[in-house]
Amino acid sequence: MRSSALTFAFIFIASALSAQAPADGKARIIVDIKKVEVKEQQTPMFGAGNVNEKRWRPKNWIEVDVEFDIKLPPESGGREGTFPAMQMNIYLPLQHIGKDGKRTVLQGTLDLINIPADGPCHALAYVSPATMKLITQKPNMTVSTDVQGWGAEVVIDAERRAHKASVGKDPWWEKTDGFSFMNGTVLSKAQTPFAILWGDYDVQVKPK
Repeated sequence: MRSSALTFAFIFIASALSAQAPADGKARIIVDIKKVEVKEQQTPMFGAGNVNEKRWRPKNWIEVDVEFDIKLPPESGGREGTFPAMQMNIYLPLQHIGKDGKRTVLQGTLDLINIPADGPCHALAYVSPATMKLITQKPNMTVSTDVQGWGAEVVIDAERRAHKASVGKDPWWEKTDGFSFMNGTVLSKAQTPFAILWGDYDVQVKPK
């Protein structure tokens, strides 16, 4: 009698766990942010033979390069699979403190698509020199003097699956009381003069 009861209990628990597991296997997708690099990139210079040349001086852009891996379950292709879409949110706290006493944080979202699982992936994002000049009131900027740190997170179906921060293990950007966020100031590569560079080094971004 006791054996039958234990067997029934085991079947009941197994059935409950099976019912909780999502059919699409998304709960088993693992995302790992390996590294985040923030540096300056000068405006690229291109030439064309059939237009009048304009004289201009390249300026410094902020470039954010996020390296990450994804692991997919076998039914989604495993190592050879491709994940259709995820969001990457990027946060850049500046040295600038506004009149409200809060630190300015630049923010942007990349809608990544067709993410391969067969090797390291990169997401590229940028802040324009015009945005930095608006905030700092300086003709040019450097990351070492104007950027305090960084944060990155991956969101799938409105759930954060991975994050990495320049300071500490927790997502500092959730402590909103001391920050003033400027959403949309971190741009995808396609929104910048860098759009045609570096081929498929970085993951595709859905056009806005």
